[in-house]
Amino acid sequence: MTARHFIASLVLTSCLSALPAAAQEPSNAGLALGVRGAFGIPAGNSLDDTSMVNTFGRTVAPQVDLSYFFTRQLSLGAYFQYGFASGPDDDCADGVDCKSKVMRFGIDLDYHFRPDGFVSPWVGVGVGYEIGTAETGEGATRIWGKLQGYDLGHAHFGVDLQLTRSIAVGPYISASVGQYSEISASVGSVRVDRDLTDDEKQLHVWIQPGVRVQFRL
Repeated sequence: MTARHFIASLVLTSCLSALPAAAQEPSNAGLALGVRGAFGIPAGNSLDDTSMVNTFGRTVAPQVDLSYFFTRQLSLGAYFQYGFASGPDDDCADGVDCKSKVMRFGIDLDYHFRPDGFVSPWVGVGVGYEIGTAETGEGATRIWGKLQGYDLGHAHFGVDLQLTRSIAVGPYISASVGQYSEISASVGSVRVDRDLTDDEKQLHVWIQPGVRVQFRL
C-alpha cells in the first residue's frame, strides 16, 4: 500500500467512526418554550401627572414565550404576558371593588454566554405593545379605563441553571420603557375612546424581577 492510499484509507476510517457521535450530538438550532413568573413594579406616569402605581398598581405577571435558537447562544422569540393586580392604590380602600390587568406582548433577542455550562448568564433586548385596564366600583358607579401603547424598548438579564441540556431554570430581572398613546374610559354607560395628546403622553417604566423555566424542544 502506498503512502497516498494509506492516508486516504485513514481519513475515510476516521470519518466513518465519527458518524455515530455526530448523529448523537444534538443540533444547535431549534425551538424553546419559556414559562415565567414575575412581580411588576411600575414607575413614572401613565398620562399627565397620574402615576402608574395609582393607575394600575403592582402586578403579578405570568408570561410564556416561544423562541428559535439560531445557535445555542443566540435566540429570537415572541412573548405574551398577562399581569393582574388588586387595582389602583388610591381608590381601593374602604371596601371598594377594584381590579386591574396589564397585557404585554412583543419580540425578544437573547444571547446566552455559557450555554453548555451549568451556570449560564444571558441578556436580551426587545420591543412590544402594552394594554392596561383598571376598574373600580360596580353598577352605576363603575369606572373603567384602558390605556394602550408601545413598549418602546426593554432589556433583561438572567442566570440559568442548566439542569439538563434541554431544561434550564433561573432568576432574571427586566426593565421596560413605554408610552401610552390611546385611552378608553367609561362611567356607567357613557364611554369615550380617543388618542392622547402630546401633552398628555408620558413615559413609564416597569421593573420586573422573576423566575424563568425554559425547555428546549
